Amino acid sequence: MAKQKVKMVQCRYPKCMKLHESTELPKDEAVQGGKQKYYYHPDCYHTMQTINQIKDQFYREINPNMTGKQIGQLVSIVNNIVFTKGNDVDFVKFALEYFIKYKPGALKYPGGMAYIVQDRDVLSAWEKLQAQKIREELRKEMDKINDDDKGEIIGFDSSNKKIEYKDNRKNKFSNVLGV
Repeated sequence: MAKQKVKMVQCRYPKCMKLHESTELPKDEAVQGGKQKYYYHPDCYHTMQTINQIKDQFYREINPNMTGKQIGQLVSIVNNIVFTKGNDVDFVKFALEYFIKYKPGALKYPGGMAYIVQDRDVLSAWEKLQAQKIREELRKEMDKINDDDKGEIIGFDSSNKKIEYKDNRKNKFSNVLGV
């Protein structure tokens, strides 16, 4: 049996070298996208698409009168936040959406992106969201384990339990009588 040679392609994301050691990857692991069907690492493609979404959302909902130079500044600032400061690109998008929803008018200029990722309210909301995702993943894992276990219940199921409250305290008069 002859070994098949793995076809290698180049990741076309300009910032790929900041995420990976090499731009080369196997074709079967690559994500194909773009107008000319370029190939990307899955995380490079996700990062590129998310930064484009941040740029479009900022332009649409914060300042539709931005010039090309300001849009370039916005992309540069987001790239700096993600690649130099080490923040997750999904967190940057979450921070922008949080400010649009809960603090309208507080963000006006591209430079403000560097400040909103440091906001305490945004950080606490992000932590709550991440904790909720982890709980949901654990719940799915428990459900999967319970389904695979063929009838044995491992998790906690509160729907079968009935909680009753009985007042064991006696009124004051019955305490005096000792009844």
